[in-house]
Amino acid sequence: MSDCEEEVYEEQQEEQQENDFEKGSRPEDGTVHYGNVIYLKHDATEKFLNSEDGDNYEEGSGQQKVYTCDDESEWLVLPIAGQEDQMSYQVGFDDQFRLLHVASGRYLHSHPDIASPVTGQQEVTAFGSEEESDENDTWQLQAFPDHEYDPEDYLWHLEIPIVIRHVMTGQTLHSHEEELGDDHFEVTGYVGTDDNDKWQAV
Repeated sequence: MSDCEEEVYEEQQEEQQENDFEKGSRPEDGTVHYGNVIYLKHDATEKFLNSEDGDNYEEGSGQQKVYTCDDESEWLVLPIAGQEDQMSYQVGFDDQFRLLHVASGRYLHSHPDIASPVTGQQEVTAFGSEEESDENDTWQLQAFPDHEYDPEDYLWHLEIPIVIRHVMTGQTLHSHEEELGDDHFEVTGYVGTDDNDKWQAV
């Protein structure tokens, strides 16, 4: 097969994969794509990122709470607003994305100048809808400092440590053993990066 024929074949294969891709599917090859559903596990506490429709903060923004707990919860990985044509593309380090909480239909969201209820760090909520999204729903995938990744592989794989940074405020998605109640641990935005900013997609 000539180089030209091989290039055409690869393009046809990629197009076929895009046509076959089903939004809301689990990562079949262990690599996270836009349109996949994942669970996010907090490394230090081994709890899962979660939320519940109608369970809102009484103070602060009044928006829907986000916390970690023992129960897995599905999050749909989506391109940022206006880039829906990237659906089915692989997600890699430094790429931006949104996380839609499947059960409640709201985006993982944060904003400046609103303190979290327990520690006073930056509040993280679930907000909007699949049709209603803004710049405060945008997050960025980053490598965890000092972790040894394959230098030739920049992709988001299941079960590797990653950092999720809020683009508008620069703060990292963070959790800890500070309780909101009902065995729910607080989730916040945090200045800097430490072990409580380490997550894994599972």
